[in-house]
Amino acid sequence: MDLNLLVALDALLADESVTRAAARVGLTQPAMSRALGRLRDLLGDPLLVRDGARMRATARAVAVAPRVRQILAEVQATLRDARPFDPATATRTFVVATNDYCGALLLPGIIRRLRDEAPRVDLKVRALGPSTPVEALAEGALDLAIGTFMDPAASLSRELLFEDGFVCLVRAGHPLTAGRLTLKRYADAEHLLVSAPGEGPGVADLALAAQGLGRRVAVRVPHFLLALRLVGGTDLLLTLPRRLAEASAPELGLVLLKPPLPLPRFGVEVLGHPRSAGDPGLLWLRGVIRGYVGDGP
Repeated sequence: MDLNLLVALDALLADESVTRAAARVGLTQPAMSRALGRLRDLLGDPLLVRDGARMRATARAVAVAPRVRQILAEVQATLRDARPFDPATATRTFVVATNDYCGALLLPGIIRRLRDEAPRVDLKVRALGPSTPVEALAEGALDLAIGTFMDPAASLSRELLFEDGFVCLVRAGHPLTAGRLTLKRYADAEHLLVSAPGEGPGVADLALAAQGLGRRVAVRVPHFLLALRLVGGTDLLLTLPRRLAEASAPELGLVLLKPPLPLPRFGVEVLGHPRSAGDPGLLWLRGVIRGYVGDGP
């Protein structure tokens, strides 16, 4: 089998279009059509079938697509591992998944380092979803994932970057800035909650419930950076990670308050796949990421 056909197959299954697949891998449309014909003969399956105005992958094609992607990722990793990584001359795109909390803390410094030391290295940042991206890391669609993972798969490598705690944040002049923030004042306030991912209770709700108390979540948003903007223009109280609060409060004119109840600390980890453990480029990128963690609170 011509192994170049695997590249064509991966593109065909990703795009479900001969024209787009040809553009993706730099072939002409007739050349991609011939490759599809050869793949159909080899696999004994049509792979793509006409469905109205578009093409759709067959069940056999859907079944083999993840394995094809993984094989190509392993080949690419093997070739990268065979040569040293020189950031000054390397041409590469790293794909990292994270949330806005970790992104706001880490990405500015990381990007400055890339521009200074690796001018031809690009960074593609994807949103971190509600579940651990096990398949994307295994298939090579992601290089690393950064965040807080409740139940990461045992098949992934894990590295603790830092731990963080929680503080409260309000606008300057908020009534809660006068005097001590007591548990009663905290419970009686109108709260802003960042619930990403999911729609469940926040850590403060669980801590209050343990003391037989509750609070009113007046506004619920999916992103920390949106929440920070809302706090500055309202009387809402936001409980959020300390590092992000300390980094954002001076610029936005916000005031930090100590929570009146114990809240758990949490860890931020970087996840990868063991197959890329020896990748010189990823080892360098991990070092860059560590360099912008700091000691923290």
